[in-house]
Amino acid sequence: MAQEGVAYDDVLKTAQDLGYAEADPAADVEGFDAADKIAILTGLAFGGPVDRDSIPTQGINNLQSRDVDYATQLGYRVKLLAIAERLNSDAQTSQSLPLAVRVQPTMIPLDHPLAGVNGVNNAILVEGDPIGRVMFYGPGAGSGPTASAVVADILNIAGIRQLGEINGSLDPLLAASSWRSCHLVDPSAILQRNYVRFNAEDTPGVIGRIGSCFGDRGISIQSIVQFDASETGAEIVVITHEISQGQMQDALTAITSMAEVKGVAAHLSCL
Repeated sequence: MAQEGVAYDDVLKTAQDLGYAEADPAADVEGFDAADKIAILTGLAFGGPVDRDSIPTQGINNLQSRDVDYATQLGYRVKLLAIAERLNSDAQTSQSLPLAVRVQPTMIPLDHPLAGVNGVNNAILVEGDPIGRVMFYGPGAGSGPTASAVVADILNIAGIRQLGEINGSLDPLLAASSWRSCHLVDPSAILQRNYVRFNAEDTPGVIGRIGSCFGDRGISIQSIVQFDASETGAEIVVITHEISQGQMQDALTAITSMAEVKGVAAHLSCL
């Protein structure tokens, strides 16, 4: 969609014809597969299981070419990300580790390593202290990569069974379900930057009033741009600095109640 300007439905059909997408692509395009994976990775990374069904999940099935084009003009790429991060907490007073986990289309700056993950390739980006940023990258679709992953799983299972036969039981680290209690924070507490595209009337002062609605709720705006002004209206694109999603929803409720604003046409996260 980004490189050739092709519509979503056409790209999906091509991916299915090439064997990269299933006949029923819901697991991939609606984010369910990514949510399964981030649930597993979250347990491995933070030491405790999380409720898979409670992970906010948004796929790319409603992504519009217009927003992919605007992202390019603004210096971003759009990718489907599954994110898990530990929120600040006092380990001495909290018995459960608060985690912000979600799956959603995300605008990524062009200089970010994930912006260069294209085609059938997947990537896992890990950020920590003191290791910094590490990325694991490789093909994630097609007959070869899929067969390799299946064989790797078989060998892992065989190795675990053999270890159990030698020791009389499974390795304690493999058998342990978790060593830490973790919980998902309320989605309204998740902190992130936001891209929002509004459909609005092309009238004087509408951008200022939208900006005031954000400012009244303590939301700092990185940029606000008007696209495609015409007799039928205008599209106003706003990118915010990092805020809670509770603040964001409050602002969107106020803005969409304005007579000049026809509605929210798109809402994506930003790195």
